Amino acid sequence: MKDINRIIFRKIIQWIFLIISLIVIFFLIQGTLKVAHQYCPYASVCFGAMGLNPSFNKFIFPVAIITGLVILLLTIFLGRRFCGYVCPIGTIQEIIFMLNPVSKKPRLHDLPKPLHKIFLIFKYLFFLITVIAAYGIFQYGFMKFCPVLSISHPQHLKIAGIITLVIIFFVGFFLERFWCRYACPYAALMNIFQWIGKLMHIPRTKFIKNLEVCSNCNICTKNCPMQIAIYDKEIIADVECIYCNKCLEKCPRPESWKIKYFSKK
Repeated sequence: MKDINRIIFRKIIQWIFLIISLIVIFFLIQGTLKVAHQYCPYASVCFGAMGLNPSFNKFIFPVAIITGLVILLLTIFLGRRFCGYVCPIGTIQEIIFMLNPVSKKPRLHDLPKPLHKIFLIFKYLFFLITVIAAYGIFQYGFMKFCPVLSISHPQHLKIAGIITLVIIFFVGFFLERFWCRYACPYAALMNIFQWIGKLMHIPRTKFIKNLEVCSNCNICTKNCPMQIAIYDKEIIADVECIYCNKCLEKCPRPESWKIKYFSKK
């Protein structure tokens, strides 16, 4: 697939899943569908961990749990494409950030590197909290902060849910994909699965850059929504990469880039 086709293909997939999600949300609000977590892949943690508790001997929402686990397994081979192609919250963040005039000015929306590295830790803390709470059957406490639940059941919106939505949408207006970078616990779990794949030397998808063709203009790094330092690397295999293709889209020499599937190197 040529670079331009890959970029268009991603946008089409994003809008398809966003429309499907909006339809599901409409039926959830109307009450035709009852529970949002039947359709959320993070239910593999919220209710999967609860099902591991001996005092609670059944798994809730098996389809959502299986879907979440399948996505995690695919992440080992394909990286966080779920974030860049499928997740409606990720797509909504992109749309909201595009409304900000600063979005046209690369790097002005990035955090200072030391702060960025510290903030990256937070999503792992949130993941750990949700696992412990779910196993202890206290998941209904943190679920009040769940953006999926808040968006799909606004009639039951709590203060905690409002706080989460403000972080995602208001902060996301100024800082691109804030939730994806620093707060999403499912993103943390996907990263953990990627690290496991690396330790097991499982072949995976990577961006490869031809340094002989690259002009070292640093435009790829300046436009990366996940604030990954790309410009000086030949192989881009960072677990934070969501394969949004912006490094290809903005590059003045796109021929310097290629994607290598299931590469061990």
